[in-house]
Amino acid sequence: MWSKVGAIFLRDARLALSYRMSFWMQWVGIAVSVTGFWFISQLVPPSHKFGFMGHKGSYFEYVVVGLAFVNYQSTALQSFQRSIRGDQMLGTLEAILATPTSLSLIILSSGVWAFFLTTLQVTCYIVLATVFFGLDLDYVNVFSVLCFLILTIACMSPLGVLSAATVMTFKQTGPTNFVMGGGAQLLGGVLFPVSLLPLPLQFISRALPLTHALNGIRGAVHGATMGQLSHDAIWLSVATMILLPFSLLVFQRAVDRAKMDGTLGHY
Repeated sequence: MWSKVGAIFLRDARLALSYRMSFWMQWVGIAVSVTGFWFISQLVPPSHKFGFMGHKGSYFEYVVVGLAFVNYQSTALQSFQRSIRGDQMLGTLEAILATPTSLSLIILSSGVWAFFLTTLQVTCYIVLATVFFGLDLDYVNVFSVLCFLILTIACMSPLGVLSAATVMTFKQTGPTNFVMGGGAQLLGGVLFPVSLLPLPLQFISRALPLTHALNGIRGAVHGATMGQLSHDAIWLSVATMILLPFSLLVFQRAVDRAKMDGTLGHY
């Protein structure tokens, strides 16, 4: 199993690194983004709304953590469907599915490189913000951050698998990125606290995985323990246990339907 995961990881890494301009521009974009929001943060005074459990926090800290970790949602929504779409276009999808490899392993392994790269990008966000702009990480709870990092990836990935199922069925990428990406960034507390939203939108926000993921990670940055963040951790865990088997079942049905229709290799 691990040799197959490694093979898919190396394939995706080689493809990404072969487009050198696109690869390196990602890192330039991170530097520009961090710098721009540091200047914007100078216009916004520290507030309890940006902190945790009544403590004041800076807008720069709030927005950098949001921008860095929202990348995991973008990766989950894009990587799985991009992998399936790429194999459709190259004509390799049928060959891959014909190998003695479980369907769940094929689809989940297609996101390993993307999440690895995203972790490097998040690290770059934090390092730049800390070294050049004085982001305070003195109170960070590393264990809580790692736990919520795992929970975030686990909870977001099924959404990406569902997106891949739409590609398998309709042979086109759907509006998932716009609906889940743009909508979640607006309602998930990436750029501003959820408490500023009207009450009906706050209820919608609490139903988004991104909201609970960012709440947990921001709390961990302020030194919160898993006990203090148990509500968000339990929400993400339960959502993962429901969404993961459901998404794999939907993807299996999409593949079976494409095989019956004879459209597995179509794009």
